[in-house]
Amino acid sequence: MVESTARLTLELGSLSILTFLPFYDFLRFMTAVPIEQNLSRGHKKRERTHDQLIVAGLQVLAEKGESLTISDVVARAQVSNGTFYNYFTDRDELIDALAEHSLISLAALAASETTDQDPARRFAVATGRVLKRAVENPSWGQTILRLTDHRWSFRHEIHRYLSEDLAAGLEQKRFEFGADEITLDLVVGLLTMTIRRIVRGDAGPDHIERVLERALTALGIAKGEAAILAADATADRSSII
Repeated sequence: MVESTARLTLELGSLSILTFLPFYDFLRFMTAVPIEQNLSRGHKKRERTHDQLIVAGLQVLAEKGESLTISDVVARAQVSNGTFYNYFTDRDELIDALAEHSLISLAALAASETTDQDPARRFAVATGRVLKRAVENPSWGQTILRLTDHRWSFRHEIHRYLSEDLAAGLEQKRFEFGADEITLDLVVGLLTMTIRRIVRGDAGPDHIERVLERALTALGIAKGEAAILAADATADRSSII
């Protein structure tokens, strides 16, 4: 349990940079902050407590799914109920935050696993990891669906993390289409409907591989190569957080 918590905390710490500010902008921001604010103990403590709640929430969500309660999370985080409400208005807001952190974490982890510069491979690995996460934890998949249905900002975030690979694929002539609105909607729509099928229990064992192959061919990858990339992206890997 200690090792798992440390890994989750590390990823969340990285995500605060990956999600909101490019790295160099982040450095400029930090140097512009007054020293007193930069070193504020209260600010650092608040960040630590927020991370404790997120890590505890991810662990409880993995164990209990939709039966997660605020009491479960505060007990795991070793904080009071009052402390919880300093950060989240209710259980639903926490679950939304957990899903958002988890999705961005998966995308970042997938990017770290693909050391080559091929945007088609990066796209396949990142997309496959998200879909496999929905298979392993349907409650997480249901939360992702709720976010895509009700939060425009979350759909925008999904578009943002896909855009880089789509734009690079077009520039490198790997894809026939880039990060235009139609292509983004096509890809996000396919992923959303696939997650919906997964949480309903209607997806067969090879469904994710077939979806990845179809998505790659829709972007312009030849069918034979798309099949290879999809098979590689869905091969067994280490456990997904």
